[in-house]
Amino acid sequence: MKLRHLELENYGIHVEQSFAFQTHSLQIVYGQNEAGKSTLLQAVRELLFGFQHAKSNPFAPDSTKKKMKATAQLTMASGTDLQIVRRQGNKNTLSGTYQDEEIDDVRWKQLISGADQRLYEHVFGFSLKELATGEESLKEANLDEALFGGGLGRLHDYKELLKSIDEETESLFKSRGQKQKINSILSDIKALETELKDSSLRPAQYEEWLTEARRCEEELTRLGCTLDKVYRKQQHLERLRKAHPLWIQRQAKQQQLAKLEAPQSFPADALEELSQTRRQAAKLSAEVENLTLDLKQLEQEIAAIEFNTLVIESSEAIRSLLFGIKEVQGYRRDIPLRTQDRQRDQDEAETILRRIDPKLQLDQIAKFELTLTQRNKIQQLTKTYQKLTTEIGSHTPEVERLDREIEEIESTLAEMPQHPAELIQRLQSSVDPLRQAIVQRGEMAASVRKLCADIAQRRLPIDAMAGRQLDFTRPLALPLEPTIHRYESELQTLAEQMRAAEASVRETSDELATKNDELRRLEQSAQLVSEDELHSARQKRDETWQSLRRQLLGEQELLSSDQNQTQANAFDRHLVQTDKLADQRYRHAQILADQQAIQANIHSLEERLSARKQHLTQLTTSRHEIWQAWSDEWKQVELTPKSPQEMLPWRATYLALVEVQSEIVQAEEELAELDRRIGETIQLLREQELVSSDESPEQAVVALESFLKRVQSEQQRRDQLENRRQLNLDNRKTAFRQNEKRQQQLSAIQAEASEILSVFDAIGGVDLETAADLIQAVENVQAKLTSAQGLQQRIADMQQGLKQFAEQVDAVVTTTGEPLADMPPEAAAQRLGTLLSEAENQRGLRKELEIKRQVRSESLESSQKELAEVEARLSQWRSQIDAESDEQLEVVSQIVREKQALERELAEIETQLALVRESEPLQPFQQALEALDVDGLKQELMSATSELTETKQQQETTLKQLGELGHQLRDVDQSSHAVMAQGKIESLQAELSDCLDRLGPLLIAKEMLDRAMQAFREENSGQLLSIISELIERMTEGRYTKVEHDPDQEGGLILSGPNDLRRKPSELSTGTREQLYLAIRLAYIRHYCAGAEPLPVLMDDILVNFDDARQIATLKVLMDFDPRIQVIMLTCHQPLVDKVRSLSESIQVTRIDGQPVESIVKKPTSKRKKTPEKSSTPSLF
Repeated sequence: MKLRHLELENYGIHVEQSFAFQTHSLQIVYGQNEAGKSTLLQAVRELLFGFQHAKSNPFAPDSTKKKMKATAQLTMASGTDLQIVRRQGNKNTLSGTYQDEEIDDVRWKQLISGADQRLYEHVFGFSLKELATGEESLKEANLDEALFGGGLGRLHDYKELLKSIDEETESLFKSRGQKQKINSILSDIKALETELKDSSLRPAQYEEWLTEARRCEEELTRLGCTLDKVYRKQQHLERLRKAHPLWIQRQAKQQQLAKLEAPQSFPADALEELSQTRRQAAKLSAEVENLTLDLKQLEQEIAAIEFNTLVIESSEAIRSLLFGIKEVQGYRRDIPLRTQDRQRDQDEAETILRRIDPKLQLDQIAKFELTLTQRNKIQQLTKTYQKLTTEIGSHTPEVERLDREIEEIESTLAEMPQHPAELIQRLQSSVDPLRQAIVQRGEMAASVRKLCADIAQRRLPIDAMAGRQLDFTRPLALPLEPTIHRYESELQTLAEQMRAAEASVRETSDELATKNDELRRLEQSAQLVSEDELHSARQKRDETWQSLRRQLLGEQELLSSDQNQTQANAFDRHLVQTDKLADQRYRHAQILADQQAIQANIHSLEERLSARKQHLTQLTTSRHEIWQAWSDEWKQVELTPKSPQEMLPWRATYLALVEVQSEIVQAEEELAELDRRIGETIQLLREQELVSSDESPEQAVVALESFLKRVQSEQQRRDQLENRRQLNLDNRKTAFRQNEKRQQQLSAIQAEASEILSVFDAIGGVDLETAADLIQAVENVQAKLTSAQGLQQRIADMQQGLKQFAEQVDAVVTTTGEPLADMPPEAAAQRLGTLLSEAENQRGLRKELEIKRQVRSESLESSQKELAEVEARLSQWRSQIDAESDEQLEVVSQIVREKQALERELAEIETQLALVRESEPLQPFQQALEALDVDGLKQELMSATSELTETKQQQETTLKQLGELGHQLRDVDQSSHAVMAQGKIESLQAELSDCLDRLGPLLIAKEMLDRAMQAFREENSGQLLSIISELIERMTEGRYTKVEHDPDQEGGLILSGPNDLRRKPSELSTGTREQLYLAIRLAYIRHYCAGAEPLPVLMDDILVNFDDARQIATLKVLMDFDPRIQVIMLTCHQPLVDKVRSLSESIQVTRIDGQPVESIVKKPTSKRKKTPEKSSTPSLF
């Protein structure tokens, strides 16, 4: 199964985000920290196996309205596609389609071959944390644990489980332990048994009583079983006895039911319904008659009702009069009271007016009236007059206070010291540059010291190479780096060629010596005849033969007989010798051939050795010439060079020291400039006597800052005093101007008030102080007069209302024609209301009777209709059974009723039989009833009852005996220490049994784990070890080539490599152990996917502890891992992305945020510090 597309909604940082994946083996997802890589890993886990509950899920949205959702498109190993949707919820959270088939949780489990979330988290989807946990567990794991636990991705959990089992087992029992639970109990039992043995009370009788008690208990158990069996038999017989009469009744009822015949479609309750229908018909006939009589009576009652319709037509006017009665009565009550109030207001107005002036009359008050604006104006003028008077009174003390403060401020200003503004400004602009210069000088001085120390430390090998102390201020004209590389390449090439030539010469010399030795051994193994020896013998034979031949042919003078005989003998010897040598050479022909071949080979080797020695000489000459040229390159700097490999770092170090020396020179120049500037500023401060000659620049800065702060504080104080002085002067001038203005305002107020108050000239002069009281009194008089006028108008209105009410009453009385003209208006209106109520009641009664008449008519019509339907139903029943009369209908109804009664009785008998039968099976019980012999049943029941009674008696006897024994045992327990010890032993034995019950499952669990591990090892260890060895060899670039059993430690794990390299996991580095654990994990993934549906593999930054070479090697392993398995690697490291791209352009690399991935090329940075920018503030610098 491979992941092709994934969409996430409301999952952690991924609110609405989609991811596209390729189906080939390896692909990279890149993202910075907190970009959501770990979130994506967890999302894939929960996509496959379900979301955690929102309350415990850290990636769930905060709002309950939002729900987590994941949609994925997948490709199965068979090549078919499917789509699934995982939603947040408690059930039915998975949906999707696969080959036109709906997918649910059960089908999904089948598609992923039954994998669970824990397996996926520990094997297929893991991060650096799980890898580090597994790596740590490998330190002490043996081979079986590594394969069995590590292959499942749970080595740590497996070891923790074994540790937990061992700890709990050891807490219960140890072979030589003392504090363990079982050991302690066994020790206590042993001590109690010793104590029991040494006790004065021997428990033999006690043991007999215990044995007898146990026998009684066993007997009670046996009797209980027997009693239960007998009781069940007795109850069965009793149930048969009770059920037999019911069974007989059931048979009889069934026979009676079979004899009754009645129409199937005829209602079972036809008789009752027939009676009910007849009663209904009679009832309906009576209802029709009663309703007819009621209608006649209602017609008579309606005709007897009479009332005045004119009163009802005037109902609105009458109700209006009734509503106004209370108001009219109020008028009659209020007119005398309002008359008294009006007179009281007039009297009070006259009293107030006499207080103002006894000569004034009420009709004269109008000329004293002021407008609202004038009254408000007088009030405002009065308040302003009082305010101005108060302010004029406080003017003199305020002016005196201001004069005193001005004098004090001028005195303080005269005592404060003065400093030139230009000097202060110059010092202020210099303090920050001075401080920066001092800090910069300290930093540069420290840097110079550091650089000097660096030079002193690094120059020793440089000077040693040069053979003298070099001056770095005057750099040497060293050969260029490409020149050195060229000589290095040439010398290295010649050295390799010379090494090859020397090796070739050695090999050829060794081979030549070997061939000479071989030739010597061959010659020594047999006396070989050389070709020269054979040729020489043949030549002597031929010469002797030619001499004889010439003598025989007469070509040569004959010799004497002795000479001929000698010559013939010589010919015979030469012929024999030649044949002997030829025979000997023929016998050693193969040896001779080998000898010749070796000699030819030796000759070839000698020529080759000569040529190779000559080539080596030429190479030596060439190297000497190149070395001489290399030495000439360094003559101008008076150096005897070493090899280019040594001179390259020497040159780099020398140039670096020259650059450092240059930095020192530049820093010293800057230090000198800084010292000059600092000195100028310090000199200025000394001239102003702000610092002494013995103070350091740092102390001078502190003194300058303190002086400037003091000057600033004094200046602020001076500015504040100047501002206060100027403010007081301004306030003094303002006070005089305001006082003059107030005097003018008083004159204007008095003139304006006099003009308004001129209306009171008739009663004497009025000023502002008395004007308010006079105006208030006039307003009170006017208010009383206004109230009296209002009351007079109210009285007139009430009298008019009385008149109108009387006119309305007369009009209604005339309209209705009622004789009420002699009655008072209120009484007449009341009587009209009574007449209206009576007329409305009569009209309502008539309407009610008319409605009743209508209802009775409808009921009469309905009853007549129902009566016709009842008659039709009776006729239909009679026709259904071909009955000519109702009597025949009653007979059939009676038969049906009897049949129904029998069926009910049968059902009741069946119910009683079921109650009697209780829990016994139905079929056997019925069979027992059918085959029942009543007499035999009574005998069996009596026998079972007797046996039950006898068993109960035996049980009671045994119980009594057991009680006596228990009483005796309790008495002994209370008096015998030995018995108490025996009780403790039994208690400890019970506790020991509990501990053994706990210990047994632990031992079984450990044994089962061992067997499971052994089975896993027997089935898979060989194949897994082969895969792991292959993977670890590729990951470590051949450093380790095999994972195998440790021969020195049973069950141990060891890694081996070339040159007898062998390492245990605890001896490996963290990175290598992680590579081993990853190899185990990958091997198990391949092993698992061989027999199940492959799942996507997600790895979150697992290569961070690998070096660059092994990172690349591991990436190659993942690229070529298995085409069936999809590997998705999550990372936040850009260099890893660059390595992946350098391996293959076909590997998909995507950013988790969807942006394009670009390689980041680091720009070289200069080691020199940037000179800080100078301040633009004018200063002494």
